Amino acid sequence: MEKMATLVEYSDVAIERGGVKILENVCFAIKSGEMVTIEGPIGTGKSSLFKTLYADLPIAGGRARVLDFDLKGLPDRKISKLRRRMGIVFQEYQLFDNKTVEDNLRFVIDSLGFKTPYESSRYISQVLERVGIVGKENTFPHMLSGGERQSVAIARAIVCNPELVIADEPTGNLDEASALHIASLLHLLTREGAAVIVATHDEAVFRGFEHRTLRIQDGTIVE
Repeated sequence: MEKMATLVEYSDVAIERGGVKILENVCFAIKSGEMVTIEGPIGTGKSSLFKTLYADLPIAGGRARVLDFDLKGLPDRKISKLRRRMGIVFQEYQLFDNKTVEDNLRFVIDSLGFKTPYESSRYISQVLERVGIVGKENTFPHMLSGGERQSVAIARAIVCNPELVIADEPTGNLDEASALHIASLLHLLTREGAAVIVATHDEAVFRGFEHRTLRIQDGTIVE
């Protein structure tokens, strides 16, 4: 069996925002092909933790490595290299409303300079098909349901084949059927070798999928 690589490793990490300590003594690791959920009520620090993963918020103490990058004092020129290797799914979709579904994905491809394995429109259609969006390449996001928009957001996150997928409350605004669909899509990515980390306040959505759960409790993370 191929050995799984450790893609995320936090050791005694402290996280602050505006000089206020949010989390401390944070220790966890995530390997390739693994799904990990971070559970906790709204306002307990899940989003702050995620911002440190993609270097939008610096760690205040401890040691953290993500995709072989040391996050402590990571220079700006390396932040873009880190983010090229990950895909991020936001709770509020953050799609461009003035761009079609296809152009939302094409924007990421062009921004990262990703070379598609074959003609880009056909490649984009294939990625959309993987997440259950068929025949809506020329549709604008506001014409889609919430579940469809989140599926497009996942397609955008994975269009450049990331090693790590970060999803911040991806099912928070969805009905049960749509939430289960999104959970299934995220779990499927682990079978393709990606590591997936999901922030959620609704652990029940993920119970039917193999994963490991970390919980924010008393200002730190417990397993």
